[in-house]
Amino acid sequence: MSLTGIDVSSYQGTINWWAVKQNGIDFAILKIIRKDLNPDKEFEENWKNCEAYGMKVQGVYNYSYATTVSKAQFAAERVLIILGNRKPMVWMDVEDAVMKNLGKNLIPIINAYGKVITDAGLPFGVYTGESFYKTYIKPYGGVSYPMWIARYGKNNGKCDVKYQPQVPNMVGWQYTSKGRVGGIVGNVDMNVWYKDLDAVYEDSTSHSNPYAEPERLLYYKRMAMMMKGNDVKWAQYELVRKGFMPSVNAKGKTNIDGYFGKTTSDAVKAFQKSVGIKVDGKIGAVTKAYLKK
Repeated sequence: MSLTGIDVSSYQGTINWWAVKQNGIDFAILKIIRKDLNPDKEFEENWKNCEAYGMKVQGVYNYSYATTVSKAQFAAERVLIILGNRKPMVWMDVEDAVMKNLGKNLIPIINAYGKVITDAGLPFGVYTGESFYKTYIKPYGGVSYPMWIARYGKNNGKCDVKYQPQVPNMVGWQYTSKGRVGGIVGNVDMNVWYKDLDAVYEDSTSHSNPYAEPERLLYYKRMAMMMKGNDVKWAQYELVRKGFMPSVNAKGKTNIDGYFGKTTSDAVKAFQKSVGIKVDGKIGAVTKAYLKK
């Protein structure tokens, strides 16, 4: 099963959503916020008319310029303010040039944004291009959220499956920026969705840790005495999820291996520093409590 959708902004001007619905479009994703963090000029009108004509709003998107964790958090909070009591999926659009030089720091920025959204009870996902993902996200361990990926191929308005992206957790593919749909003047982005819209919602809000919480103090010991076990995996899972440790190492093997080595210790220290608690590389009651947030 696949669904066809569009994503729109003030660039499309006034949209006839009744006509869009009649032209076989299953859902829409609406731009919610501008670079100045004020609402997109057509957001409220688009939302109102989607509801009026029975068009499913799969989500809203924020083209991000965040280069720090605090900027990402602030932008996410602005999105929540604009949404009010509405609960759509929130997509962080990660593609701007300012993000290309962030290196491994991009992952914590994405995760910080996502945490603000999911803590508020809304589902979260990441939009980016296939090339951007492979160059600036994948090398640093990737992210665990649903992915909405752009790859245009010939970009002639048609969907050619030979250009379909190959990215983990991909639920949607933006296949052209030159689509044509009745009810919209000019070009519009077109998307294929591979999962039921509500299933994507459930996937994006589920981040339960599959490992048992540690009941002992965890810390780094030298080789033969190195701590190991599923409780170490619990800690590594949380560190990966929060962006303080890549999911795989340089050899392509998982970092959630159950061994409390130097990589894990360094990630714990980085996490402790970020939340303002004692930096000792040990996971006791305080650090565990912060990891669970």
